[in-house]
Amino acid sequence: MTASVATDPASRSASSWASSQAALKGRGVPDSDPRIVECRAALAYWRCRTVIDRERGNLDPAHVPALADMLRHAHAGAAGVVGR
Repeated sequence: MTASVATDPASRSASSWASSQAALKGRGVPDSDPRIVECRAALAYWRCRTVIDRERGNLDPAHVPALADMLRHAHAGAAGVVGR
């Protein structure tokens, strides 16, 4: 068994992660494969980062701790959002 090393999602662009995922899926790699899971996690990172970057100037600094807490802890409603 090979240990998987988590890659920093910012080390590659969102389009690079999407291309990797498409190539893997094109070869019939299952959704449970660690490489697919890594691509999905990286793409989720990029979706969040894009929104945060776009809205950063509009955020009230008082709300930042609540947003950071949401990122630190899984929420029950988040399960249905995986794989979008």
